Amino acid sequence: MRTLLVGLLFLTVACRRPSTQLAAMMTPVNQPSDFSQYLKAGDELIAQGNDPSWSLTINSSKGILRFKTLAGDSLVTSVPERQTDSDGTFRYNSAGGTEKISALFRSESCVDKLSGQRFDYRVEVNFNRKSYTGCGASLQQLALLNDIWVLASFQGNPIAAGGPRNELPRLEISLSEGRVTGTTGCNRLSGTIKADTQKILFGPLVTTKMACMGEVGQFESKFLQEFTEPLAYQVNEGKLTLLRGGKSIMVFRKVD
Repeated sequence: MRTLLVGLLFLTVACRRPSTQLAAMMTPVNQPSDFSQYLKAGDELIAQGNDPSWSLTINSSKGILRFKTLAGDSLVTSVPERQTDSDGTFRYNSAGGTEKISALFRSESCVDKLSGQRFDYRVEVNFNRKSYTGCGASLQQLALLNDIWVLASFQGNPIAAGGPRNELPRLEISLSEGRVTGTTGCNRLSGTIKADTQKILFGPLVTTKMACMGEVGQFESKFLQEFTEPLAYQVNEGKLTLLRGGKSIMVFRKVD
């Protein structure tokens, strides 16, 4: 009987192990994708897919389109002229050469089957008489985060300068480096940052250890607490709005 119980325990552990390993390999869905390498390269559009694995990048500033598959098919060519439809769909079609490629971006939500990440475009690529489907994103909006932002309101209330330096909380974002620096209004802060076209994740953040008395110290604690989980964001008209559950948490204004 004892031998039977040991055998059942071993079987239970063995059955659970693969699923645990798989879960560890998968990126949590609520975490932003890391696009820092593409931002550093200056890429404006990216796309990817599976079965087989493939990737596409378009860098208009350098005039380069890159496509490659895990099977070894690849192409580096000049960016074809972009053609846009009235519904927001746009495409790139190469007109000449022995290796022709076409890429179609449809503006609709798309979830990557492998990572579970959500993208803004459903993408279809045709290359060497083969078709590839997957998801894509435009990094132009994402690149707007790379700036210096000063806090204007917090949880719906306007913010006034305070602390020993009489300054407003500030964030200086560099997504290409994956870093954020700034101030809480009292202490200096720094840490990591990661963002995709929908979510942004700060931290872990570290701060200096200057004592912040009274309301300034109380505000600093609340301010830092808001960065412990991923936030949705919007960038428009020189403002950066951070949201949770569709509700505005913080509004920053761009520093000219």
